[in-house]
Amino acid sequence: MLKKEVLEALNKQIGLELQAMYEYLGMAIYFEQELLKGFAAWFRKQTGEEQSHAQKLIDYVLDRGGQVKLPAIPAVETRFASPLEAVKGAYAAECRNTAGINSCCAVAEKADDLATQNMLQWFVGEQVEEEKWSSEFVALVEKVGSSVGALYQVDHRIGEMAEKKE
Repeated sequence: MLKKEVLEALNKQIGLELQAMYEYLGMAIYFEQELLKGFAAWFRKQTGEEQSHAQKLIDYVLDRGGQVKLPAIPAVETRFASPLEAVKGAYAAECRNTAGINSCCAVAEKADDLATQNMLQWFVGEQVEEEKWSSEFVALVEKVGSSVGALYQVDHRIGEMAEKKE
């Protein structure tokens, strides 16, 4: 059985994962409307990935006899001032998720919950990858600046990455 404080931390993280999922769906819609199909494909994949992260946490809570509490998810943007604003939002979402995972780890350690600490290690590694791609997207879009041609080249590259992403 999960201790109360561990359960609360995991439920909070489930909410963060679902919020990121929703934000990525909003970004996918934005990029689709901007005819940046590669970015749209990437963020559609990320939508599914964040949902799977939430599901992994949900399954763990249920396996440990805990009660899952799904929070309300606030509305998200589907319009951004620029592609840069959107990818900066993705980076911010990943930083929030990392902070949430780190908090869960600290709570599980304080509660001496080795099973939860072990399960969370997968998320710790995953967040390194998630912050990496999102910070790289910010750097790429910053580099292209106002060059529409360069932006479309980056979009094409991102689309190829989305096709390879499992």
